Amino acid sequence: MRRFLRCALLLLPVSAGAAGFDEFQVFDGRIGATGGFDLNQHLNFGRRGRLGEGAPRNGMLVETEIGYATAPWHEVALYIPVAREFSGDTFGGGFKLRNSFVVPGAGDRPLAYGFDIELHHQSYRFAPADWAVTLRPILDLRHGPWQLILNPAVEVPLGRDGPTFAPAVRGVRQVADRVWIGLEHYMEFGRIDRPEAPRGQAHQLFVTADLRVMEKVGLHVGLGHGLTHASDRWAGKLILSIDF
Repeated sequence: MRRFLRCALLLLPVSAGAAGFDEFQVFDGRIGATGGFDLNQHLNFGRRGRLGEGAPRNGMLVETEIGYATAPWHEVALYIPVAREFSGDTFGGGFKLRNSFVVPGAGDRPLAYGFDIELHHQSYRFAPADWAVTLRPILDLRHGPWQLILNPAVEVPLGRDGPTFAPAVRGVRQVADRVWIGLEHYMEFGRIDRPEAPRGQAHQLFVTADLRVMEKVGLHVGLGHGLTHASDRWAGKLILSIDF
C-alpha cells in the first residue's frame, strides 16, 4: 500500500524555546498513482512535552490528512489538526499544506529521493510563529527486508527568529508478509545559527509496528520516550491509512 511505511508523530514542538503540539513525519519518497486520493487519520497522545507559555502540557491530538497525487512526481496534502488537553480544553490547530516532489517510480527503486515544501498556519499553542515553512529533503534506501529513511528537515518561521534544524531518521525491517517493525529518532537542534546545548535539544526515540490490514488499509502504532529534558516524557501514536 502506498506510503504504508510512512510514519508520523504529531506531538512534538518545533522549537526548543517554545512548546506545543506539532507534527513530525518521515516520508519515504513514494506516492500513489496519479489521480488517487488517500486519507490518513492520526491519533496521538503524550505527557509532559517541552513546556512553553500557552502550550498544551498533556493531551491528545487528532489530525486528518487528505492527499492527492497530481502527477507521477507530485502530491499535495492538506492537514487539519485538533488538540485536546487531558484537562478537557479543546482547540483547533490551523492548517498545513504540503507539496511533495519525488522521483517517478520510486516504489520500484532501491534508492528513492524527493523534496517536500510544507506551509503552516498555526496558533502559538502549536508553533512559535503563526506562519512557517518546512523544507524537507527525502532519502530512502531499501535492501531486502531493510529500509532506511532520512529527512534532514529545516523549519523556517516567517517573520520571527531564524531557521531550525529538525532531522528525523527511521529504520525498518519487514518481519512478515504484512508486518514491519522499526525504530524512529526525531531530533531538533535549535536555530541553525545558534544551536541549543545538548540539554536543550529534543531527541525522541520510538518503537513502531506497521500492519497492512487490507490491500488499501494500513495501521501504524508507536510508543516513544524522550531522551532529553527538552523532549516529551512519553508519547504514543496510532495512524489509520486508507487509499482510494
